[in-house]
Amino acid sequence: MTNPLVDADWLFEHRNDARLIILDARSPKSKVIEKIPNSIHFDLEETFSDVASGLPHTMISPEKFQHEARKLGIDQNSTIVVYDDIGSYWSPRVWWMFRSMGFENIEVLNGGLIAWKDAGFETVENFISPTETGNFTSKYKSEFFCSASELFEKISEKSSVVIDARNTDRYNGLVDEPRQGLKRGHIPTAINIPFEDCLAGNRLKPKPDLEKLFDDLNKQTQLIFSCGSGVTACIVALAATVAGFDDLRVYDGSWSEWGSGDFPVA
Repeated sequence: MTNPLVDADWLFEHRNDARLIILDARSPKSKVIEKIPNSIHFDLEETFSDVASGLPHTMISPEKFQHEARKLGIDQNSTIVVYDDIGSYWSPRVWWMFRSMGFENIEVLNGGLIAWKDAGFETVENFISPTETGNFTSKYKSEFFCSASELFEKISEKSSVVIDARNTDRYNGLVDEPRQGLKRGHIPTAINIPFEDCLAGNRLKPKPDLEKLFDDLNKQTQLIFSCGSGVTACIVALAATVAGFDDLRVYDGSWSEWGSGDFPVA
């Protein structure tokens, strides 16, 4: 795929492109007022999560994704730039979700709103509301996500490398999980690459630094990313993509599922 990242200067230069859709993936709980002009809110917490699953941030069906994406005015020939108010936290999850639906013309604004403001560009207080329904069509690619049963099989076969994006203390079981009722520890055989190691401040690190981060891994080996709820796993998946890896999957249930179920824990 093409470079999955754009910078604030690129977005400013292309802000008036007719096919450009700017999505803001901030949490609904965010207290930040500023927004990039002409951005549309992408509700990752509810609208684009399967709230009935009992697990946070679980991927919705292709049919519902298509329906909701069309309501945002997204067409098959749209160019999407997604950002969030923290930097590069929520937005990689949205990037991964669209790609799992067969849509590749989406990039992450590296550094998000913070980078936009640092560049001195104008902000506004309100999102825009789409005026037309788009023609976006979901073409679901199951290889982007991994179920618990598939993951169990993968670790039994030792056919993939599992990467845990949580911080080192959580990975090592030294602290309680932020979500109640979850065990301490990690998925057996998983290695730890905390998502923070992929970032320099609020931006993804430069490509040479990311290549070094994944230097011990074979690019022919499938990488499966996990975290607490499937969000920060996508930050590390984005970093791996920039570093040149392409056989990647995200364990959607992540520790919220594995740590609450009858699965082995290391």
